[in-house]
Formats: sequence, C-alpha cells, structure tokens
Amino acid sequence: MDEQQAVELVTRLVARGRGVDTRALTPGTDLVDDLGFDSLDASELLAALHTETGTHLPLSDLSDLRTIGDIGRALTTQEATP
Repeated sequence: MDEQQAVELVTRLVARGRGVDTRALTPGTDLVDDLGFDSLDASELLAALHTETGTHLPLSDLSDLRTIGDIGRALTTQEATP
C-alpha cells in the first residue's frame, strides 16, 4: 500500500465513523481539533485500520499522529503484525 492509498483508507474509515462525507476530509484534517476525536475514537480507528491492513499502530503514537495524512504515512512505514 502506498501513502495515497493509506490516506484514502484512513479518510474512508474516519468518514464512516464520523458520518461525514469523504470530500469534507483532507490529509490535513486534524482528528482532535477538527473532528473532536477522543481516546475511544482513536482506539476504534486503530482497530479498524488493523482489521483492514493487519498493521498495528500503538495508541501512544496518536500524540504524534494528529492528522489523516500523519496516520496514512505511518501505515506505510509499519509492518503488518498479527
């Protein structure tokens, strides 16, 4: 998966989870400031990403992964884990 595909996946999952149109989201959309994500929302997103890709991103990474683009980039640099 390349970075663009990863960003598109994150965008789809965030849009579905938040009930917003994917066109309203950009790689620069901040999950906390723009969408009001809390730790439960973040956990659900990371679980959905793991289900879709097999890649595990630790919840602690979310302090550095604030935007859709940040998470997309992180997905492309992590190895799939069971």
